[in-house]
Amino acid sequence: MRTSRISLPLLLTLTAFGGCRNDDPPAPSPLKATLHRTAYGIPHIQADGYRSLGAGIGYAQAQDAVCILADQFLKVRGERARYLGRGPQDAYLESDFTYLGLALRTRAEAAFAEQSQELRDLVQGYAAGYNQYLKDVPADQRPAACRGAAWVKPISAYDLLAYHLDLSLNDTLVPLLGYVGNAQPPSVEAGAQGPRSGPLAIPPRKDGLGSNGWALGREKTASGRGMLVANPHFPWEGSLRFHESHQTIPGKLDVYGVSLLGVPAINIGFNRDIAWTHTVTASSHMTLYRLKLVPGDPTAYVYDGAVRRMTSRTVTAAVRGDDGGMTQETRTFWRSHYGPMLAGPGADWAGETAYTTRDATEDNPRFVEHWLRLNTAHSIDEAADVERTVRGAPWVNTLLASAAGDTRYVDASRVPYLSPATVAAYRDALESTPDAPVFASLGLVLLDGSTSRDEWVGLEGESHGLVPATVMPQLRRTDFVMNANDPATFVNPAEPLINLPFLYEIYGTRGRMSTRSHMNLTLITEEGATAAAGSDGRFTREEAEQAILSNRTWVAEQLRTAVVQRCQGAGPVLVQDVPVDITEACQLLAAWDGRLELDRTGAIVWREFLNAHNRSDLVDQGSLFAQPFDPARAAVTPAGLVPAPVTGVDPVNQKLAEAVALLGKAGIAVGTKLGDVQFAWKGDRKVPLHGGAAFEGVTNVVGYSGANATLLPQPQPQGPLLSPGTGLTPEGYPVDFGTSFLMVMEFTAEGPKANAVLSYAESANPESPHFADQTDLFSGKQFRPVRFNEAEILADPELTTTELIIDATSKLE
Repeated sequence: MRTSRISLPLLLTLTAFGGCRNDDPPAPSPLKATLHRTAYGIPHIQADGYRSLGAGIGYAQAQDAVCILADQFLKVRGERARYLGRGPQDAYLESDFTYLGLALRTRAEAAFAEQSQELRDLVQGYAAGYNQYLKDVPADQRPAACRGAAWVKPISAYDLLAYHLDLSLNDTLVPLLGYVGNAQPPSVEAGAQGPRSGPLAIPPRKDGLGSNGWALGREKTASGRGMLVANPHFPWEGSLRFHESHQTIPGKLDVYGVSLLGVPAINIGFNRDIAWTHTVTASSHMTLYRLKLVPGDPTAYVYDGAVRRMTSRTVTAAVRGDDGGMTQETRTFWRSHYGPMLAGPGADWAGETAYTTRDATEDNPRFVEHWLRLNTAHSIDEAADVERTVRGAPWVNTLLASAAGDTRYVDASRVPYLSPATVAAYRDALESTPDAPVFASLGLVLLDGSTSRDEWVGLEGESHGLVPATVMPQLRRTDFVMNANDPATFVNPAEPLINLPFLYEIYGTRGRMSTRSHMNLTLITEEGATAAAGSDGRFTREEAEQAILSNRTWVAEQLRTAVVQRCQGAGPVLVQDVPVDITEACQLLAAWDGRLELDRTGAIVWREFLNAHNRSDLVDQGSLFAQPFDPARAAVTPAGLVPAPVTGVDPVNQKLAEAVALLGKAGIAVGTKLGDVQFAWKGDRKVPLHGGAAFEGVTNVVGYSGANATLLPQPQPQGPLLSPGTGLTPEGYPVDFGTSFLMVMEFTAEGPKANAVLSYAESANPESPHFADQTDLFSGKQFRPVRFNEAEILADPELTTTELIIDATSKLE
């Protein structure tokens, strides 16, 4: 064990914050925290109060990811152009304008007083700890990605709260920011209608983010106590990385898990009484509105027959020139009474029509408060109280297990409450208007902004227009609840949740189960000696670990044998007038066991074969399945391969030939092992990875998304994309997304026990010994023990200890 004691005098002045207001009450002095780091660099932070705990968390997160954090604080302050110039195609200036227009920091200042004292202490302490790291580590000794950068500078509690507001918007307004930032009214002189532009340049909603979550109750565990499987699928790079930690205030808090960077509370984890994980919801958290503009006045619109005027806000951004000189540019942002105006391809602000949005997460000041309260809950009932009284979860489902063996699922996210009249009118609009179905194809609900009929129900009441807690989809069981991003209907098919409020079913598979949900359900419920839970049907922790990383693929288990029967003996098949021999591919599929392991051949052929079909054909009757999905038989439908045609080329063999041709185009032999072509870059090293795409029906999802909102140097870029649906390039399948924090924990007579792996490792610094250590673990399908008890922590042979003492006698603004 290595121990150090650091005395850290901290003086935060107005000058350090560029003249920001100094409104907070004086901070106690000093702030003290003990920071133990065990194997793989996992921090265990202990303090005597929330402010000191926050300081330890801020210091530890800065040690592991200072460049990512500094970039994101720069973003929400709207200062990228101040330090970095206009950027390519004015990207940095556009980012600044948009974030200044959203006024996140102004909102954060206003919301500070609404937080509990514990939360105020926590964010103030975090800022102090983060700032102390900047004092301790000179600019020229920081990680290469931000070494010597002037934009890495101290933060305030308000900056941190502003960033929390940004995280809350991540799955709602953030994908629309290009439409928000460029929403300017047309000039009256330009006159009438103008040509409509299109198609919509808005990314599909719910694109990428996902998770598997299991809460197993006393009827499904060997111990008769609760067990949790947490398996979020998030980006491996950038601001949505998780940071693992253990946070303790003796007698008040003892919680372990992961947090999104910048969040000083545990988002997914456990304490001594309950464990919880999250999955991204299939519900919608905002509605768009079509406004009917007043002729000749593009900033006025008709509402219930009367004229309403938009409001405007002009912001100023500082811009660094190539010569280092500073200039200022301004832009005016417009809002309807619903929320920000939108403008862009397919959503033109022109003629007599404009578009606007109301986002339930835009004004969510209780984002971290929600998890802070959840971290200290002692029962599932107390956790349910958080949903009712705080309502800060933005866009996630929650699955909980208790030490007593109870489980609960709830979608407590911020979902708007629509009246039956609004829902009926919207369904009519899908048939009668040209724009509503176009937005619907992207998972966006477009309502009529000219009538109060389409306002959210109870907007002025205590619920603020959100679905009441009593109406949220929720289920309590003693066997299990499960979710893999589908709507709430089949979290346990023995008790399906039906007649969900309208906005809970916007995304997903429209009443069917995804292939990944099918695989999760199969693993939990299958019976027999070879079942994932063994012949007794009750999981041990080891069985749950093996199941979630089994790399079984549901579609292959249903159809591979039948596909092989169809391709055996088939002759060459024409693909773009070129004959393709499918003999070897068929033999590979016959020998393959349907698992996406490093040493498996045949897996990549199957992947490209499936990708050649529409995604809807993988979950219902169509070009693959003969029997349709039946909600009453959700666990075993769809089923059976469609019969071959009487004459002509068999479509199954045609798709198989197309897969072979595509791999040939990539220069990859059909018999290549998966681990030779599926990998993650860690520095200049390729780490081979098992797992696969969600559409294959595998729980262990890995793939490529390019989802990195930072301006930091990116890892090795993806090569030329040959198959967008699978991420195939001439190098194979690069990975920067998917299984991130994987944890299996159970409550035992001795307390919580867990194993986990953070796939991309704890540190974002390539020079750290903890930059790739857990990636190698993950590649080898290995978990590491979670050290939760003090004796386990102190006995770790790799233990290092730092005593932080921060003299924070000034005000922490």
